[in-house]
Amino acid sequence: MKLQVLFFKKKIIYYTLAIIVFTIILTFFLFFRKSSISTFNVVNESKMMQADLTADGTKDILYIKTDADKYYIQINSEDKSYYLEPSKKGNTVGNYYPQWPMRLTLMDISRNNIPEIFTQASVNDKAVQHVFLWTGEKFDDIFCSRNNILGFIDSKNNKTPKVISGNIKDGEMNLISYIFIKNNLKSFNYNYADNYMGKNTILGFVNLMASFPLSELNMPKELFAPDLNGNDISLLGDLSSQKTHFTFQDGVFKDYNWDKDGNASEILWTLNFKGTDTTNLKETKNYTIEVIVKLMPNENNVSIFKISSVTVK
Repeated sequence: MKLQVLFFKKKIIYYTLAIIVFTIILTFFLFFRKSSISTFNVVNESKMMQADLTADGTKDILYIKTDADKYYIQINSEDKSYYLEPSKKGNTVGNYYPQWPMRLTLMDISRNNIPEIFTQASVNDKAVQHVFLWTGEKFDDIFCSRNNILGFIDSKNNKTPKVISGNIKDGEMNLISYIFIKNNLKSFNYNYADNYMGKNTILGFVNLMASFPLSELNMPKELFAPDLNGNDISLLGDLSSQKTHFTFQDGVFKDYNWDKDGNASEILWTLNFKGTDTTNLKETKNYTIEVIVKLMPNENNVSIFKISSVTVK
């Protein structure tokens, strides 16, 4: 009898341990999956990141700091330090504003296993973008623009990576495509579909944010996928109920899911808004909103991107 009781107790212990291990693995998987989607690093004041940026096989330290209301970026690689010096055309990587933080992205668009450094910030309330490339001796500023949209297409499939730079202005979104050739970004002509990478849907979302306050009943349903979580709709309702005026500042996107042919089926957009308190116009803060658009078939058998997830960061 004692042997049976002992065996029974051991079974309980084994089952309990199995449940604990399963729970830990599941929690880690869910956390990792959610974290892996967040690609674009927001820099409010100072930030330190680690990555191999000089192809020496060891992780370098990328340090972003603010001084006199400007951002400065330094990379420490073993016993050497490098500063990301913007071109004369751009003059600066950006000014520091709490309501408009810098966004920094590491993305290997050259496919040489060395990530390029993409920065987005602002100068005098106008967007500024830079792309820095490691040449083997220093980091060159190979691209600078005053656009407020930055995108990455074919980032992790078997196609040639593309960089998109564009603008949302006066209710329209205009995009230009680039590919990496001979240590530079070269533009090329591309005939964009109306909802390329969800651009019309995102433009509608930006206009929606600018129209707040608005009741949930009046949310334009054509922007959202049928399987959009009810909590996400409520979240938008909460934003709308605030006495806040939202102004779009900049955005970045990348494809992160593909169909069997390597075509993008889901796009992650990270949108940056300035929120101004309508009862006190001097009170402003930053709102960073992640929007996932998913390719959905409609009644005409034409697939279009619709919003399947909304998250306030």
